[in-house]
Amino acid sequence: MPFSKLIGNELARSALQRMANQKSVPNTLLFYGPDGVGKSLFAAALAELLMGKVHAHKLATQNHPDLHIYLPEGKSAIHTMENMRKLIDEVSLPPYEAPIKVFIIHDAHQMLPYSSNALLKTFEEPSFHSYFILLTSALESMLSTIVSRCRKVPFFPILQSQIAALIQNQWQKTPEEARRIAFLSHGSLAKAKALADHSQLAWRKILLEILALRMPFDYPQFLKLATELEESCVAENVDEKEDEPITSSHSQTDAIFEEIAAWYRDLQLLKEGIAPEYLYHLDYMDRLKLALQQPFPPLEIVIEQIAKARLALQRNVRLRTVLEHFFLAQ
Repeated sequence: MPFSKLIGNELARSALQRMANQKSVPNTLLFYGPDGVGKSLFAAALAELLMGKVHAHKLATQNHPDLHIYLPEGKSAIHTMENMRKLIDEVSLPPYEAPIKVFIIHDAHQMLPYSSNALLKTFEEPSFHSYFILLTSALESMLSTIVSRCRKVPFFPILQSQIAALIQNQWQKTPEEARRIAFLSHGSLAKAKALADHSQLAWRKILLEILALRMPFDYPQFLKLATELEESCVAENVDEKEDEPITSSHSQTDAIFEEIAAWYRDLQLLKEGIAPEYLYHLDYMDRLKLALQQPFPPLEIVIEQIAKARLALQRNVRLRTVLEHFFLAQ
């Protein structure tokens, strides 16, 4: 069965499977929940259930004439009115190969109000052979008139144990590596897959060397390591130009600050005498114990500083500069 290969979100799985078995799948569904927890995978699986197994191969390659996938476009990442009009025109046509058509709209909250309004009539009076699956991580940003016309299916972060087992089996990671990646993923399978790539974790050793420094006494060493960390995080898909700042990918910088938060969390737990098995950085216990001998800020202060650091990165401040301000402010 299409859902059998998916992990997590058992409630959504059973609800969708039951609808399919009873042939009562609504024409308009809204999958909502955090990014990376499997909404698009479940949408693809439901499309296969609706169309039939004979269409599975073309659906898997997203090369089926009756599967229509819409993604936000442009720098502003919005669904254009032009694409929404194409969707409306396509709905009026009969299916080409399958008995039905499936329209999957990613980041449905990125539809502008007039684009959303244009779809209202289509959602109110859908053709019997058309199914719409809207995906969003920001339900509160969607027009209430759109949400009210959809059957809502909630999605939640995937259990850490499920992600760890998948990483260990599928990417041949050690139990400790799988646990670390699952911890950093915060229930997001997409983030876990990115972190499972060894190149995505190359920065960790450098960062932990930085965390073990005594600032501001080790400032020269910090500058050297911060530059190495920044260079290791340069996004591969960014064309570097001499007049532009070095830019790091969002997933990598996000993981860096999650690692920093986990480091200070471990220090706080050690200070409170919590059992070591609850620590994230078990592989760096010696460094944690040394760091524990030095003053360190409360975890709530660290979280506030991390929020400011993320905001600075969004404003295109260099990662090295952001880290310098973060650690000097301790």
